[in-house]
Amino acid sequence: MYNLSEIARTANKLATTGLTKSQAFKRSWELAKGKILVVKGVTQGKRQTAIDHMKQYDPSEVTISLERNTTGYFEDDAIEVLATIRGKSYCVGYLASSVSGWLSKVMDFGTALKGALKQIVGGNGLYYGLRINAKIV
Repeated sequence: MYNLSEIARTANKLATTGLTKSQAFKRSWELAKGKILVVKGVTQGKRQTAIDHMKQYDPSEVTISLERNTTGYFEDDAIEVLATIRGKSYCVGYLASSVSGWLSKVMDFGTALKGALKQIVGGNGLYYGLRINAKIV
């Protein structure tokens, strides 16, 4: 069951950012149903080691959280992807700027987002990558 009031509230807030009402409602419904997102920056630092470690666990044991990066080190609207396994958190990357531009505004308006590990891709001599599912709570 979808939270229609949260979908409408999110769409109305997105409409104030320059999107048309139609575009805003489409993006809001995408988030309500769950939007598959690709995590970027997974090759920096020890993120490949962290992702390799994540492969040992069932995806239901891995908690994904999305947090606004307020340090301003990257872009103003950067969203950090954190993976938590048995109480230990790892930064595994960031969302693409094409998505984080409007998704950060959704988060700034107070809409809570829930992430879930969808898929670990790569390996066997290739770099690992991540796909997550983001949803309005």
